[in-house]
Amino acid sequence: MSVQNIRKIGLADEAYGRIREAIVEGRYAAGDPLFENRLSAELGMSRTPIREALQVLARDGLLEVVPARGYFVPRRSLDDLRELFELREALDGAAARACALRAQPDEVEALRALCDRYDAAPDWTEWARTGTEFHAAIARTARNTRLAEALDRLKLQIMLTRRAELRGVEGRHREAAREHRAILAAISAADPDAAEREARLHVRLSQQASLRQAEGWR
Repeated sequence: MSVQNIRKIGLADEAYGRIREAIVEGRYAAGDPLFENRLSAELGMSRTPIREALQVLARDGLLEVVPARGYFVPRRSLDDLRELFELREALDGAAARACALRAQPDEVEALRALCDRYDAAPDWTEWARTGTEFHAAIARTARNTRLAEALDRLKLQIMLTRRAELRGVEGRHREAAREHRAILAAISAADPDAAEREARLHVRLSQQASLRQAEGWR
């Protein structure tokens, strides 16, 4: 592969990461269009890596393509949210089960440290970031690359869909902190059945809270 091609791939990866971060953090709202020329100016790169990044983001479910109009941050329905959570429950349960079977003592301690950080999170932004890290660490410790990649894409779609709703869920941070501790306890005890059960329950309760809030906003 030529140096020029390697550089193109590197720029596309950089564009992907920067645009994805902006979408997930809410700098682009649902329904906003993403134009190649505007992004090119904002990111200081040519339109070719921008175009490649937008294509991958659409494939990952973070953008939708409207024929003859371009790329847009998607608007999700309640049915979309239900479908995403149903899939996440199955995948998170599988990841927690595998984690309980494979986690080493240092990995369990790393999960415990993330629980401590989550408990002490001062605001919604840090709460969301640390919670994402906790679940990503479980997926990594499951030692199943395909499972971890599928969960990463799925959780980004869920976060994008329910960002506004989560900010208004009274007491959800405290509830989720307790649920994380229950998952950690099962993993620490090397109990795969309990780990899967607690992980599934956590996702189900998170879904219920998000759907209640989303229905109240509509």
